[in-house]
Amino acid sequence: MLKRLFVLTLVSFLFVSILFSAEPQFVLSIVPQHKEGFFVEFTAIGFSFGNTEISTQPLLDVLGLFNLRLRNYLSPTFVLSTETYLFDPFFISKAYAGEPYNESIQMYVVFNRSYLHNNLLLGPIIIKPYGELLTVLIGNYNFSEYAGSTIARGFLSGGILFTRNVEIFATVESGVALNVWTSQQVSQEEWNTFIQELREKTLYTSVRAGLTWYYDNYSGLEIGYRMFIYGKDSPLRLIQGFTLTDYIYNVYSAIQYSGEEGQVINIPFITTDYYLSFSTKF
Repeated sequence: MLKRLFVLTLVSFLFVSILFSAEPQFVLSIVPQHKEGFFVEFTAIGFSFGNTEISTQPLLDVLGLFNLRLRNYLSPTFVLSTETYLFDPFFISKAYAGEPYNESIQMYVVFNRSYLHNNLLLGPIIIKPYGELLTVLIGNYNFSEYAGSTIARGFLSGGILFTRNVEIFATVESGVALNVWTSQQVSQEEWNTFIQELREKTLYTSVRAGLTWYYDNYSGLEIGYRMFIYGKDSPLRLIQGFTLTDYIYNVYSAIQYSGEEGQVINIPFITTDYYLSFSTKF
């Protein structure tokens, strides 16, 4: 039933998005497509074939997060993107510190993020639907032991455009694990506990509201307030949100949620429900 509802929502999203897509008169939450040929940005390099682009972020490669992205612009306001990452948590220690390779602790994280995002402009009102499938696989050095999941996430944001690049908004976000799989044996007990929680209580819903200022075509600043309205104890709280700032918030939020003495950390706009984000573009 859940999968059928997800497919129906996706089809409706595509229909409405194409119906209302138009040439933008405002700065959007979508990074604009590049001219045909080779392009270089601050964080990415790639090649554009027109409406389709292939690119990578070399700065992430330096950190051991090897990545490749493919994007297609269905219209100036509607983008389809899929990006795959291979993360080696011990890459820095091995490549830069010269520490020996240890198979007993080596692990890899492979994940794919595929999403559809649109900006619907209705006069001064802007509506932003977003749908995503996130597939994550974590395994040891040869993947003889692994755990993974496919997660459906999305948000619906509505805002008022005060100027060409300033917006007051409110957003509802939700996510749920569609399936979970593991190898026949996972030796680490904490992973077994996490996987069991993921199967039993995955749905979460959160809201946020605030102000966004797009100071150029590739960047923006967002300040606001966020809170969970359902599923605060869901394991997916660790991946809620869609930007680097969200993920930093999730890490510290998880530490405080554990309730361990001496672990409470207060950092303005990161550990509080008030937040500040510098990565608002998709």
